[in-house]
Amino acid sequence: MAVAIGTLYLSMKSKTSGPGWVPTMAALLGFALTLSASYWQFGRAETKAQLLQEYLARQAMAPHNLNASIPGKEALVHRRVRVEGQYVLEKAILLDNRIRGGAAGYEVIVPLQISRTGQYLLINRGWIERGRDRTVVPAIDAPSGTVTVTGTTDLPGRGALELSDEVIEGRIWQNLNLARYRNKHQLNVLDFVVQEESDRDDGISRDWAAPGFGIETHRSYAVQWLLFAALIVFLYVYYGFVRNKTDQQK
Repeated sequence: MAVAIGTLYLSMKSKTSGPGWVPTMAALLGFALTLSASYWQFGRAETKAQLLQEYLARQAMAPHNLNASIPGKEALVHRRVRVEGQYVLEKAILLDNRIRGGAAGYEVIVPLQISRTGQYLLINRGWIERGRDRTVVPAIDAPSGTVTVTGTTDLPGRGALELSDEVIEGRIWQNLNLARYRNKHQLNVLDFVVQEESDRDDGISRDWAAPGFGIETHRSYAVQWLLFAALIVFLYVYYGFVRNKTDQQK
């Protein structure tokens, strides 16, 4: 865009009369493109704002009882739920390189067998700090017997970046891929994960951040594109008419 504006500036600066058809077409094209980009960014911001309102509305609902019914995953995204069952600790995993407060650590993923239905659900029990020695894998713990878990559902793996084919090292995984987990542990887990809420003092941090919808980022980009559009108009009018008229009077 900077190159296009510079070209427009130079082409009009060299004119001795009004702007010709080349700078005029360049100005029209640049104005249309920047205005369209701004409109698109404002549209994205509006869509994200609607998603935020949906998220807040779902969070305000009473927790859904998964022991009574399990709706489709889309109906449960970002919904608070409650479920009773037993942890299957031997099939727990750790998600690596999770940063909290500038410290590296792991998120603890433990499957829960839902009471009465026998189905399996992955519970994200929270974050634990990684020690200085990466070769020392922290112990994974979970309450024994029947427990009741309350938390917010999420769909794992969206936008996950894997820099290597070596994504599993024992219990340590780079990202949570449900298909990969089902194949590895032979558990047909449900299509979502529950981020556990608890004030239990067990060394696990459960300070979950709200999803980042990026509304202000889109609005900022939209304003930047509007400024580019305004700059194109200014250059076209100033160098195509005002400056040329001044030069002709000299």
